Amino acid sequence: MENVAWVVVPSGETLSTLTVPLSTLLENRSLLKKRPLWIHLRKVDDLSQDLLTQEFRINELSIEDCKSEERSKVENFEDYIFFLFVYYDGGISREKKLCIFWGKDFIITVGSRRLFEQSKKNLLLEDKPFEKGTEKVFWIIASLITDKFKHITDLLEEEGDEIEAKVFKEQNPELLEDISDLSYEILTLRRALKQLRDSFKLGMSYCSRFSSPENVHYFRDLLDEISILYDRAETLHEFIQNVLNVFSSLVSFKLNEVMKTLTIFVAVLEPLMFISSFYGMNVENLPFAQKSYGIVLISAFMFFVSAGLIYYFKKKKWL
Repeated sequence: MENVAWVVVPSGETLSTLTVPLSTLLENRSLLKKRPLWIHLRKVDDLSQDLLTQEFRINELSIEDCKSEERSKVENFEDYIFFLFVYYDGGISREKKLCIFWGKDFIITVGSRRLFEQSKKNLLLEDKPFEKGTEKVFWIIASLITDKFKHITDLLEEEGDEIEAKVFKEQNPELLEDISDLSYEILTLRRALKQLRDSFKLGMSYCSRFSSPENVHYFRDLLDEISILYDRAETLHEFIQNVLNVFSSLVSFKLNEVMKTLTIFVAVLEPLMFISSFYGMNVENLPFAQKSYGIVLISAFMFFVSAGLIYYFKKKKWL
């Protein structure tokens, strides 16, 4: 199936979106002359690579990063700024990647079409979507990615609260597995947020090339929100470690209680077993063995030994 490009251009005070096969776009480049311009690609293949290098002078290193890099990063080039954002769409298991080539009068995104449609929908809510060039597009995309991280953070915090409540009710292998899975997801989230924060912080120093000075506070606000999310992930990581420590302590306490019960049980039975084995020997003249009341006396003695041991354990508060 041939790769296609979604070309978004201004149309009066609104937007016009064209879905064009890349081969057609390369043959008829008049479609690319209207600026500002937003192009979205699902992936980088040979045709899209030709479009990026020939029409927009995108460096081959950026294209290679777009294909293979798996962490958020930002790089500054002569004609554009290259952003690579790794984010999660609905869950940690659904990792996505979005590449952004941001130039003076163009912005090219490569990745999820769903994110593209969401961004375009939000852009259409603006009175004049392309009035300030492409900086609004970049800000909307970055805001949506930040919102997705916020959603994941909220979900993990709720899951952490549920696990904390369960820890005091049950201590089973399934719960330990849940704690381990959540800990892994939190570590993954924290690592992704750290990379995103560092990339965005570095990108802030480059954004002034293509954005208005009066709008810099919007990007700074986004950076603050990402930093807050990273702090929440840090706190969540510490929280789940504490939950794991509580779980381990409760399991140890429960095991100690079982061992104490078994020890007391053995301590009570051991003298009785000794008396029984003593009178089970094949020897003559055992005390009270030949008496008619011997069984009653020996049984009473065994009872008092057991009762005495239990009283002693209770006095020591071992029971």
